[in-house]
Amino acid sequence: MTLMEQIQANFLEMYKMDYQFGIYDKDGMKGLVVQGFLSAENYQKIVGEAYERTDNQVSGAPQA
Repeated sequence: MTLMEQIQANFLEMYKMDYQFGIYDKDGMKGLVVQGFLSAENYQKIVGEAYERTDNQVSGAPQA
């Protein structure tokens, strides 16, 4: 496992614990996806359901 893969795995475990302890709820996890800190795939691994973007979510990409 490369260093980057290990770092990503560590963040995934951290986000799993945050969700389990109630630090983030589903909306908070969706916010992490929008901001680019969490992938939709990892959202599904943590929350147990597929990530679906809602109309009121703003992309984390900067506007020109």
